[in-house]
Amino acid sequence: MTNWLRDKACIVGIGTTPYGKRGTLADIGALRLALDAIHAAAADAGLDVADIDGFTSFCEDGSTHPPFELTMALPTKKLRWSTIVWGGGGSGLPTAVTEAALAVATGQADYVAVVRSITQGKVRMGGSWADWYPDGLPQHNAHAIPMGFVVAPAIYAMRARRHMAIHGTTSEHLAAVAMHARAMAANNPEALFREPLTVETHQASRIIADPLRMFDCCVETDGAAALIITTPERARDLKQKPAFITGTSTASIPRWSTPITYAEDTDMLGTCGHAAAAAELYGKTGIGPGDIDVALLYDGTTAGLLLVLEDWGFCGRGEAGPMVASGGIGLGGHIPVNTHGGNLAEVYLQGANHLVEAVRQLRGTSHNQVKDAEVALYSSGVGYPPLGGILLHR
Repeated sequence: MTNWLRDKACIVGIGTTPYGKRGTLADIGALRLALDAIHAAAADAGLDVADIDGFTSFCEDGSTHPPFELTMALPTKKLRWSTIVWGGGGSGLPTAVTEAALAVATGQADYVAVVRSITQGKVRMGGSWADWYPDGLPQHNAHAIPMGFVVAPAIYAMRARRHMAIHGTTSEHLAAVAMHARAMAANNPEALFREPLTVETHQASRIIADPLRMFDCCVETDGAAALIITTPERARDLKQKPAFITGTSTASIPRWSTPITYAEDTDMLGTCGHAAAAAELYGKTGIGPGDIDVALLYDGTTAGLLLVLEDWGFCGRGEAGPMVASGGIGLGGHIPVNTHGGNLAEVYLQGANHLVEAVRQLRGTSHNQVKDAEVALYSSGVGYPPLGGILLHR
């Protein structure tokens, strides 16, 4: 399996806006936040923002802004690359980064900004299926939405319950994930939820979608993050040491999607569907779970984090709950995970903040720095394909 993209592109700039709880930044708006994040990423790279000649983003709900809007608001000299990836939740980020890397590696653009901006006070994140689809249900999930599979907690809850039935995973194991996120966020001044969490507090919180409780679900927030991707040759003239893109994968299991699993193997219900991406990415890079120093794994729910740990081979099937409960994803554990606090405690930016943290770890500037981190993995969320992952190295 050829990995011709290896070291042909790198991340040279990262930028974020201040974060706010749901709706608190709605008056600023998602477009202004996106522009602020791009300016911050350009400044971080030591790059003139006018030299950015490509833009890509990812969305599921129309809450992102197309490149033509960004270029009208920025002093862009020439727009040479323009894409948007549609994907539920955070599943679109690996494809967006892959497209940016391909663009610079093949000379279609010099500097591509990958940006995600969201103001959730203006986005439908709940409600009934009729609220989402007033003109009637789309054919691809008309059988699932009336059963309640319209929001992430319900979708993850089904998978969590299956994992519990097969492997004996407990609600206390889910609590350990939430507690880890808060512990990491406590040292991160940018995180919105830094207060400690106990098992007792977790267990006393209300049920959202059985077995998931309130603290098992990611926060709803406003903010933006951007990354600038270019070639290693151009990176030599910039401010930061680059985070090289080792490889990406956007492989998905056939007919696997968020609302329901069509796969004949019903045990797929107890996974996050990343096995295909893991096999492809590990296979073409020659890197395995034991070579990774820090993992930034999409944590839309605590259950999702357990499942994706297993999908990417950091432990065996059914072992993620005990592994987390024993400190296995802490800074001194088997594999440090979500050292910024993740979606559960830092901010919900559908994974863009996870990739920002991956770059910080490789630069040695994280608030919870993993010593001598050289290889970082980002894994996307659960959603309609494409899913996938990204490997970076310093």
